[in-house]
Order: sequence, then structure tokens, then C-alpha cells
Amino acid sequence: MSLTFLSYIPLGLELLTAIIAIVTFSKYKNSNEKYFLYFLWYTFLIEILGAVLGEIILVNNYGVYNTFTITSMLFYFYWYYTILKKPSFKKAVIVFSILFSIVSFLSLCFQSWDVYHSYTFVTGALFLLVLTLFHFYQLLNSDEVLIVKYKLSFWISTALLLFYVGMIPLFFLSQYTNIMGLSYQIILLSLNVILYGCYMIGFLWTKKEYNRF
Repeated sequence: MSLTFLSYIPLGLELLTAIIAIVTFSKYKNSNEKYFLYFLWYTFLIEILGAVLGEIILVNNYGVYNTFTITSMLFYFYWYYTILKKPSFKKAVIVFSILFSIVSFLSLCFQSWDVYHSYTFVTGALFLLVLTLFHFYQLLNSDEVLIVKYKLSFWISTALLLFYVGMIPLFFLSQYTNIMGLSYQIILLSLNVILYGCYMIGFLWTKKEYNRF
């Protein structure tokens, strides 16, 4: 199986997920998860732009992905701020956002835009994992614990937790070992299948009455 083919499968998953998000929009349009519809299409367009720059025009596309890392993490932080209820959790989101912004700014100052800003990614991913755990804690201690499988926010947090639990070690392995090529692409593809698979299950399975906020 060619590396080029494997690298395009996540793009197809993103497109399929974005289409499903449109079809099922009525089930979550009154909740804070409605922003994910726009975010999914933004992600898809970023991936298209990155592919065009890197594989057709043949120019460095790290700037596109650095931009996406920053904007996507800030989007996730904002979303968690809107759905987390405990004041301490909300304060944590604010602190994480500030620290992440500082790391991003320092990366911009001391690293070329033509290389991937690894510290920005790892910092954002670690903070995001903490926020997913905050959300699970909130769900487990709410009166909706028995119907969490119908809440879109549950599936989004599950997707993010599983994806970044895998991505962080994969990122370090790719930086400090020789795990590249086909092995790397297969692991990355598997993580994308998990991420977008959870998203799709969430959009299809969620029920309107359980997406009130």
C-alpha cells in the first residue's frame, strides 16, 4: 500500500465527517457543539491547502500546519470553557489558554515558520488531555451520566482523548527514532480513524434533547 494513498485517507474521513455534521446539524444546533460543524470544514480546507502547497506547488507547508495547531487548540479551549461548569475548571481553561499562547508566541520568536513548532503542539495536546478529563469528571458527576452516550460532547471528548493519547508518544517517536515511512503512516491513519470514527458516531447517535448546552 503506497504512502501517498494512506496519507489521503484522513482527508476523506474529514470530508465524510463534515458532511455527516451538516446532515445531523438539527440535533445539536442549539448547543455549543454547533461550532464543530464550522471547525470540521475549516480543518478540511486547511488539509487541502497543505496538500496543494506541499505536493502540487512543492513549497514548504509547515506554516499552514503551525497556524492550524494554534487555531485548533484555541478553538478546543474555547469550547471547553463554554461546556465546563465548575469555576475551577473554567479558571484552568483560562490559565491553559494563556500559557499556550505564551508558548506559541515564543515559538514564533525563536523558531522559523518553515519548521513544525513541536513545543506548541505538545503543550496544547497535554492541556487538552486535562480538559477532556475535566469534562468526563463533570459528566460522571451529573444527572446525565446514564445518557452520556447520546451526548455529542461525550463523543467529542472521547475522540480527542484517544487521539492525543496516541499522538503525543507518536510525535516523540517520530522526532527521536526512525519510526517513519509506512509504520508511521499506519499508526497515524489508525489514530485518525479513531478520531473521526468517534465524531461520526457522536453526530449519528446523539439526540437533540441531550444537547441543551
